[in-house]
Amino acid sequence: MRWAELLPKSLQTIIQMDDDKNNLVKQTKDFVTELFKHDLDNDLFYHNWSHTYEVAQIAKKLADMSDLSEEELEVLQISAWFHDTGYIKTRKIHEEESLKYAFEFLSDKDYDDERKKEVGRLIVSTRIDQKPLGKLEEILHDADIAHIGRKRFFRKGELLRVELENYLDESYTELEWAHEQYQFIINNNFITEVAKKEYDNRRVKNIIKQRKNIIQSRKITTRNSTGKHMGRGIDTLYRANYKNHVNFSVIADGKANMMISINTIMISVIITLSGASLSMSQTFIVEHLRFAVPILILLLGSLASVVYAILSAIPKVTSKKIDKQKLEDGKVSLLYFGNFLRINKERFVDYLKKLKSDQETLYDSMSLDLYNLGEVLERKYKLLTISYNIFMTGLILTVLAFISIFIYSNL
Repeated sequence: MRWAELLPKSLQTIIQMDDDKNNLVKQTKDFVTELFKHDLDNDLFYHNWSHTYEVAQIAKKLADMSDLSEEELEVLQISAWFHDTGYIKTRKIHEEESLKYAFEFLSDKDYDDERKKEVGRLIVSTRIDQKPLGKLEEILHDADIAHIGRKRFFRKGELLRVELENYLDESYTELEWAHEQYQFIINNNFITEVAKKEYDNRRVKNIIKQRKNIIQSRKITTRNSTGKHMGRGIDTLYRANYKNHVNFSVIADGKANMMISINTIMISVIITLSGASLSMSQTFIVEHLRFAVPILILLLGSLASVVYAILSAIPKVTSKKIDKQKLEDGKVSLLYFGNFLRINKERFVDYLKKLKSDQETLYDSMSLDLYNLGEVLERKYKLLTISYNIFMTGLILTVLAFISIFIYSNL
């Protein structure tokens, strides 16, 4: 500054005043930088020094394009540097903490009270629910939301999302966050003409791009909620399980038919031979009464076995009424025919329409349907098990009875 000593004293005074102003803004920058450097929570990925620096730079740029006075420019820059310092202590009503930092700093600098109040008014004006009044507030407002009119809007949005997830323990799906960002960019407009000229074109492009992001996020959310992000594994799982259930049902019916055929033949033969023998001899019962025991065991065993086999093969449709509340809560699947026969056709069609538009509900219904099929198979195989056990027990007792009679007759 030695060159300034050669100038007239009046010019030296003006330059000194400008230097003081510039020094004050620089001191403000240094003070805020130290605050963020030492006290800022590491979870603040958006409301940090980088964001504050960007807002201060854009505020100065817009101010230069708006022909502000030196005093107005100084107040604006100081306000821009302090407007988010309150995040160092709290996220809720952080503007009050920002005011404390600003007033404490400016009081040490013997700053003019009127301009100090102006700084406080500008800081408070950055609240989301606060409507900017006056040129300085409008410029600071536009500088604070300038990222919506820049390419970095999406990158800054992700930083804000990480901050919310870490700082406030909030969580968003891709679709929820895409809607949040879309509402933010739609509901916030630039006020000053210089900001509109500088950033509005890019803001419109960002709106269009964000609409596309919503569509893409909806697909991502659907894939994540239904397992589609795992490829075709989920579809293959359900397809294989349905096929297995059908195959098991076919096997069960085949086994039941086999037991029915074998036992009905045996019953027919036993009754035919026994009836013919009784008609041939009046003394058959007295002479050969001992052989009636194994024959009776085989006859009754075959009868019981065929009854359980028939019960296993009999088609059964549930007669239970559908609980409307359970249906609305997704605890009942109408994909199972035993359930949808309990409701009218229109309601069933509406249910399928809902499944087509909600894949998560669709997969839940398919899971319930598989469970219902499993219950049917359980009943079939239990009855078949009883049928086979009775048949096996009957054969064993019959053979043992014949052996016992043979040994007894030859003693």
